[in-house]
Amino acid sequence: MFGITPAPIYDPTQTKPDFAEHMVFMRPGDMVKFRGIDRDEYDQLEAQAQAGEYRITARPVAFDLQPFLDDPDGYNKRLLEVLA
Repeated sequence: MFGITPAPIYDPTQTKPDFAEHMVFMRPGDMVKFRGIDRDEYDQLEAQAQAGEYRITARPVAFDLQPFLDDPDGYNKRLLEVLA
């Protein structure tokens, strides 16, 4: 990790809603986009996470090598749009 997040990314008990299938949220190959937040928002999100009410935003996307090789900049732009 390159920072601190109020959202859990690891739940060995798998009791939080985002961890029903795996105890670690991020999987190999996942793309992750973090955003800056202020202290008030951090505290609010942390309280929601502790109460089991916070859900991590996730969107499925498939990577296809050939379209990426054909147009890396355009492909990256489309991937970032999915994360927006």
